Amino acid sequence: MREVLVLAATPLEAAQLQSLPSALVISGIGAVNTAHALTRELVKVPGPRLVIQVGIAGAYVPAGLPVGSVVLASEEVYADVGVVTPDGWLSLEDIGFPLVEAGAARPARYNHFPLDEYLVARAASVCGPLIAGTGRFLTLSQVTGVRAAGDGLHYRFGALCESMEGAAAAHVCALHDVPFLEVRGISNLVENRDRAAWRIKEAADAAQAVVRHILENLAALSTKP
Repeated sequence: MREVLVLAATPLEAAQLQSLPSALVISGIGAVNTAHALTRELVKVPGPRLVIQVGIAGAYVPAGLPVGSVVLASEEVYADVGVVTPDGWLSLEDIGFPLVEAGAARPARYNHFPLDEYLVARAASVCGPLIAGTGRFLTLSQVTGVRAAGDGLHYRFGALCESMEGAAAAHVCALHDVPFLEVRGISNLVENRDRAAWRIKEAADAAQAVVRHILENLAALSTKP
């Protein structure tokens, strides 16, 4: 199982995974720390054959996810990388600057990093009722603490939730052609900031329980549907 790397931003988000035989890396919060820690692991020989990121996220209110539920990413998006204009926000694709240039075996990548559909579908099947669903996740450099802003992000991107690391991990895995899964527990709703309503530990524990379940059923991830 050392072929699997589990990546978390903080010790709290990995406290229940310390005893597992899979590799575990605590990256620190944010995109740069995540990219740095993950790259160091992916350039090792042999490197991991699967990366699973685990952590917490804030759910957009219109997505209808309860606090404490767990969701699985189908796509990661850099939601604040682009240009703000008088006419609105423009993505990197709108202005023609890819984050990953097109290659022989892959298209150019701008803000969006789709995860492997097959792998996500198998993971969702393995998890069953342990997850509330799958969908698009956003990554931002700042936590959204205003309900109107969160609703705007949800409607702009069709996203379930936000974190500060996911797109960076998906980006690095795409550069190295390593399969990637992301599991997040919902610690709060993206509304006018109220830390008293957050359930960080409960969400982190729930996400880790799902990762443990995935690790215990790795063989099923390669089963053809």
